[in-house]
Amino acid sequence: MPIYEYRCAACGHDFERYVPSGTTTVACPTCRSEDVTRKLSVVAFKTGGGLAGAASPSGGGCCGGGCGCR
Repeated sequence: MPIYEYRCAACGHDFERYVPSGTTTVACPTCRSEDVTRKLSVVAFKTGGGLAGAASPSGGGCCGGGCGCR
């Protein structure tokens, strides 16, 4: 089961939720609103010398930066 990060549009609360496949609605744990948006999460993994991430702070990002996504 993946863990997703959400932000509630009603109260601004950020939260994480385990989302089993087939689940279509997620409600804010603070105000119970279903008006939530899934946030973009960056995946990190441990390498031999430290952490490596999917997004590089030196530029590039998802497509190398050529499309102006940064």
